[in-house]
Amino acid sequence: MYDLLVVGAGPYGLSIASHAAAAGLNLRVFGRPMASWRDHMPRGMFLKSEPWASNLSDPEGRWPLDVYCAGQGVTSRHGEPIPVEMFADYGLWFARNAVPEVDERTVERIAPVPGGFEAVTDDGTVLHARTVALAVGVMPFVEIPSALRGWAAPSSRTAATTAPWTSSAARTSR
Repeated sequence: MYDLLVVGAGPYGLSIASHAAAAGLNLRVFGRPMASWRDHMPRGMFLKSEPWASNLSDPEGRWPLDVYCAGQGVTSRHGEPIPVEMFADYGLWFARNAVPEVDERTVERIAPVPGGFEAVTDDGTVLHARTVALAVGVMPFVEIPSALRGWAAPSSRTAATTAPWTSSAARTSR
């Protein structure tokens, strides 16, 4: 039985996993690291937050965004926005350095059982843990009002008719 299952490998899930691992917990991390940032953010977008406010969290503060940027030959400065692609790459770097191995399978079901929780992955593997941290982000909860659904459909529509304020805009060819 694991002490902790972290479901989600975005900024919060990776930060939780880093702290839990440093505390000596027996844990597993599930999800595609930074998937929402890599797959659903419009290309060319910049973070709204300052670089110092965009750090993922590790207990010793060894893996901040500015260290990653410096390794890429980029200086992160107050008032200079970071491209979303760089932030997503930073998260992948953080995952490689500050987190135990991330299992990219999908957790399909979690249920309470005596002593903790039972989780089932997409291939049918059953795992047990005393605690589960859900850090799944917002993508599983996206709801597009029916009046706007034609604008956001990423099917055969062109970029000109895809709503640029939606996560589907990231899948257009602009």
